[in-house]
Amino acid sequence: MILRACGPLDFGVMYDFMEHQEDCLYRTKDKKVRRAEIFDGRRVLFEVSESAEPDAVEVEILHDEGAGERMVSEYVADWFDLDYDLERFYTFARRDRRFETVTREYYGFRMLSYVNITDVLVWSIIGQQINMKFAFELKRRLVEYFGHFIEYEGKKYWIIPNAGELLTLTVEDMREMQISRRKAEYILACAEGVQNGSLSKEYLQGFDSYSRAKAHLTGVRGIGPWSANVVLMRTIKSRHAVPIGDAGLRNAFKITDGLNGKPDARYMEDIISGWGQFGAYATLYMWRVLG
Repeated sequence: MILRACGPLDFGVMYDFMEHQEDCLYRTKDKKVRRAEIFDGRRVLFEVSESAEPDAVEVEILHDEGAGERMVSEYVADWFDLDYDLERFYTFARRDRRFETVTREYYGFRMLSYVNITDVLVWSIIGQQINMKFAFELKRRLVEYFGHFIEYEGKKYWIIPNAGELLTLTVEDMREMQISRRKAEYILACAEGVQNGSLSKEYLQGFDSYSRAKAHLTGVRGIGPWSANVVLMRTIKSRHAVPIGDAGLRNAFKITDGLNGKPDARYMEDIISGWGQFGAYATLYMWRVLG
């Protein structure tokens, strides 16, 4: 099936980015991305590739236990943020020289989202203040512990456990995976929130403003401003979300603004306050400045 984006989409640029990630929840090969998921207890494995049609992707279902095309198409549209009108961001970006080169180089690059709320919460905690390679390794250990996968053509396609399954873990179980005690406690707190509904995707999408959703998230133990903005940017799709304290964002400003050192919070806030509803995508493209 063919899924069209609202505005520009360059799957090749997206693929290049994904190929350099080490996320255990998808595989890249030969310009195609494969992923396994569970929808209402029904497992499915699908493949996403470039479409012959412009600004579109092609999706092929490789294994299906009854999920059906609709659930898969909705998932892929969410994952690649296909419903966002990217041309609106480019119109905004043309007014700021910081984006001149990066939007030309990565034209058609979209937000790679975390569709699963448990996935993004776990990542926002595991990824705090450690290098990305080790963070991906910790995530892999946690995912593989539960043994959910689809085997296809001799490869295992892993599926993240649900919040209820995470709650069967103890802190010591996660310590054996080399997840720190504090992060293990935070993961369990977030899993409890997903389970009781206070951190469910539907509940977070129900807030009428970015600031209220952020305040709710930062009220949960283990979720600081950076983690909250990761969740809001990449799962809830709050377009105002910007992780101001993010080290990568600070480094990007150093490059685009020709600074001798990293900018302080006030410098960044003065600029970011003008991004408004384009904050999430402005952040995404500032990260791409770093390569």
